[in-house]
Amino acid sequence: MTRPVQAAILPALAAALFFSLAALASQHGELNELKRVSQNEYRAEVAYMLVSDPEYLRRLEEQSKPNALVTVTAYNADPAQTDSDPDITASMRRVRPGTIAVSRDLFDKGWVFGRKVRLEGIGIYEINDLMAARHNHAVDIFIHSNSQALAFGKRRIKAALLSI
Repeated sequence: MTRPVQAAILPALAAALFFSLAALASQHGELNELKRVSQNEYRAEVAYMLVSDPEYLRRLEEQSKPNALVTVTAYNADPAQTDSDPDITASMRRVRPGTIAVSRDLFDKGWVFGRKVRLEGIGIYEINDLMAARHNHAVDIFIHSNSQALAFGKRRIKAALLSI
């Protein structure tokens, strides 16, 4: 590289480094400010900061293109719909909103416990449970209320396994 080119590039790189460090310091200050609020408010604010980041949203959208068409139903913690311990999932976690059970064929394809799934038009859920062996290409959403689970019905929906 010639000296005039080096002389032009080095100040530009130094300026870019300065502004990057200033932005990081600003975000660090914002995060420190958040630590003074309750844990739930902190988590919610950090989640909002991540979700409002356009680059994060672009990557999430790119990776969440539907990769399966599944039958989606709903269940609740009723012993008639589960095993002998209806409050504990197959992953040994307590059943809670945001939990889904997947069919074993999907589980064998990498849809394993802890992974997130985006169900088009419904939302993002975490895999914590397994469905009975008779189901194929199926997802079961946990809903507390039996009447709401019945009202949900049976739907064919595009689903995407996320890597977040």
